[in-house]
Amino acid sequence: MKLYNAFISSFNDQFATGKSATKGSPLKQVKELMSAKIPMGQPTKNEVSYGLGWARIQLPGAMGQIGINPDLLSEGMPIVGKEVSSQLLIFHQGSLPGALSIVILLPESQSAIFVTTNSLALNDVPDWIGQLFLEALLEVPSAARNDYIKAAEKTRAENLKWYPNLIQELKQAQENGTSPRNFEDYAGTYWDKFGIFKIFVTVQEGKLYWKLQGLESENFELSHYQNDSFTWLATRNELSRRGRWVGGDQGPDFWKVEFKTASEGKISHLSWSHDNGVLANVYIKS
Repeated sequence: MKLYNAFISSFNDQFATGKSATKGSPLKQVKELMSAKIPMGQPTKNEVSYGLGWARIQLPGAMGQIGINPDLLSEGMPIVGKEVSSQLLIFHQGSLPGALSIVILLPESQSAIFVTTNSLALNDVPDWIGQLFLEALLEVPSAARNDYIKAAEKTRAENLKWYPNLIQELKQAQENGTSPRNFEDYAGTYWDKFGIFKIFVTVQEGKLYWKLQGLESENFELSHYQNDSFTWLATRNELSRRGRWVGGDQGPDFWKVEFKTASEGKISHLSWSHDNGVLANVYIKS
């Protein structure tokens, strides 16, 4: 909390003095970091913008724009801070494999709320908890407060649709009745064109696996999909337990691995789309 107290005091001081530094604070250019750079979610009545790593909301307003809850709530995020005096709120959210977090700063009252988790939940729990504490801190009247339990239940239910929907998409595009080659034909080390990222493909007890960067922690079984294509999709719980990011932003192509042949018919490379919206990377067998 010392860090966020320093952010608040530096923010208030640097906007008051017009300077880029605050005496006794190691934080420089805070007014630049926390000033509006681009609008978000327009049109809006009050300010909703993004600075350099920090979001700005003039209450009352909706939050969560840099977390995962908005994609899980079709009716839109709830309006925070109804029926209380308007003030500026600055926040940041963290969405990482195995951890979620939010920090909310209120420069006017010099208050801060910080919530973090050590697991990847079925919704952005810190976001909901942070907003709940925020409305309590702002003393929003009971009748005007949002029902965060209901919001959590809705977003949880929506997130649970991801895995079965993904399985269905994969099945619909699958060509039935095909068989793989001998697994040993696929085994080997595959490199990207820069010679930086490598994938080990191995056969273990009659099953095919790939290891991203050759790491045991990134060893996943490859299940035959069609022809020379495989999937490395595990259950959501297994992926989450192993620290993988899971969610609707990973489509079917992310979970498919396609082995390809050279002119002589032998497996020479594989292709994999490591992210949505990008062409599949080619990894050459060495």
